Amino acid sequence: MENPNTDVEKMIEELNQYMLPSTLMECFDAWREEAYKQAIRSLPKSSLGWFLDMLNRFRGPEDREESLLDVFDPSMFTVDHPPWQSPPGTVIELPALTSEIAAKADRESEFAEAAREEVREFREHADLSDDEELMQLGAIALAGLGDQKRTFQNREAVIRYLALNASSRMEDLWVSDDSEWLEAPRRRIEFPDMLAWRKEQLLRGYGPPSLREQELICYSEDEIRRFGLDMRSLFLHDRPRHLAICSRCQTRLESWMKQLRDFDKQTLEPTRRPEA
Repeated sequence: MENPNTDVEKMIEELNQYMLPSTLMECFDAWREEAYKQAIRSLPKSSLGWFLDMLNRFRGPEDREESLLDVFDPSMFTVDHPPWQSPPGTVIELPALTSEIAAKADRESEFAEAAREEVREFREHADLSDDEELMQLGAIALAGLGDQKRTFQNREAVIRYLALNASSRMEDLWVSDDSEWLEAPRRRIEFPDMLAWRKEQLLRGYGPPSLREQELICYSEDEIRRFGLDMRSLFLHDRPRHLAICSRCQTRLESWMKQLRDFDKQTLEPTRRPEA
C-alpha cells in the first residue's frame, strides 16, 4: 500500500509552481519570478546557458548557482528580515544593492578595493560577449533583483552592475561584516498584489484543472490537527489540493506534525530513575 505521506509530497511538488504566497517576501519572490520570465521570454536557451556559465565561472566552483534567478537573488542579504514573517503585501524594503553601496564607499576602504578587483575580473569574463548580449543579461539582473528604475548607459555600466551584484566575494564580505549593507539606505520596492494575481490565474485555469474558488480557502485549525493525526483524512476532504498551493497551510501542518513527533518521542523515552 502506498504511503499517504509520499502522495502528499508528490502532489506538492507537481503543483508548487502555483503556490499562493503567504508572506511579504514570498509575494516579492513571485513578482520577481514573473519579471524574470518576461526578461528571458525572447532569448534562446543557448544564450541563457552561456550567461549562466559565464557567471558561474566568475563566481568560482564553490559558489555555482543553478539558475540566473538564483545568481541575482536579493533575499540572501535578508537573513532575519521582517518580510519573511510579514503578511502578504505590495511594498517591501530591502537592503541596498552591492553596486549601490560600492558607488558611495570610501575609495580607500577594503570594500571599495574588493569591488574594483571584482569589476576587473568580470570584465575579462565579459570580453567574449558583445554589447547587446551584456545589455540582455543586465535586463535579467534588473528583473531578478527587483531593480525597477535603473537603466544602463553603456557597456562599462552594465559590467560594473553585473560584477558587483553577482559576485560571490562580495557576498562573503557581507557574511563576515554586514555593516555596509545595514548602514546604507534601504530600497523601497512596490509591486502588484501577487496573492490576488495568483488566485485569479488559478481560477482562470492557468493551473490545476477545475480548481474551484473554495479551494483557495485556508484550512481551519481543527482540520490541520485532523490531517496531522491521520493524513488520509486530507484525501477525503472536499478540497485537498489547497495544501499544494498554500505555503501557509503547509507550514501550519508541518508545525503541528512536529509537535506530534516531539510528543511521541517524549512519551516513548524511558523515564530515568534518580541515582541513589
